[in-house]
Amino acid sequence: MSGRLWYPQLDVYDAIRRLGGLLVFWSPDAAPSAERLFIADFYLANPPLLHKTHMNREQRKQFNELGIKRPEKTFISFPSPPLLFQKMDAVQRQALQTLTGKGLIDLRKLEKGTVSPSTAGLDLFERKFVPLFGESERRIGRFIASSFVLDNSDIGTLRRNTGLRRVIR
Repeated sequence: MSGRLWYPQLDVYDAIRRLGGLLVFWSPDAAPSAERLFIADFYLANPPLLHKTHMNREQRKQFNELGIKRPEKTFISFPSPPLLFQKMDAVQRQALQTLTGKGLIDLRKLEKGTVSPSTAGLDLFERKFVPLFGESERRIGRFIASSFVLDNSDIGTLRRNTGLRRVIR
């Protein structure tokens, strides 16, 4: 019998689920750029790597309350965050293109540089995607969207705090 490991970071369907869920957790008036959304998705898929980021005192307190294990104490060994982030690039882009192609992303806002669900998308994400999140994943997603990634209003600050950067074409 042969087995195969599944890596949610490299699964387009799981990326679609994560992106849709994150867009529900985001405040509608603070829609993220694609790069900010991809960074949020990266940490939702790899929560132990949040330990390697810089956070202010309040964020760190909120994060510690989530009880996420350090990367060295998990079963999986993680590559460096920038390397894994680049590896996830094609998967995240395809997931966003799929959501856009299905009419679940507001095209007018996307043309202006922000990613926001369309009316149909928000309804679908709330009804079908968020229930697929476990309680722990929901708490992590809310923390990432409402505090960790949102608090860094300048994308340069977010890049410095995470060490992640990707050119969005």
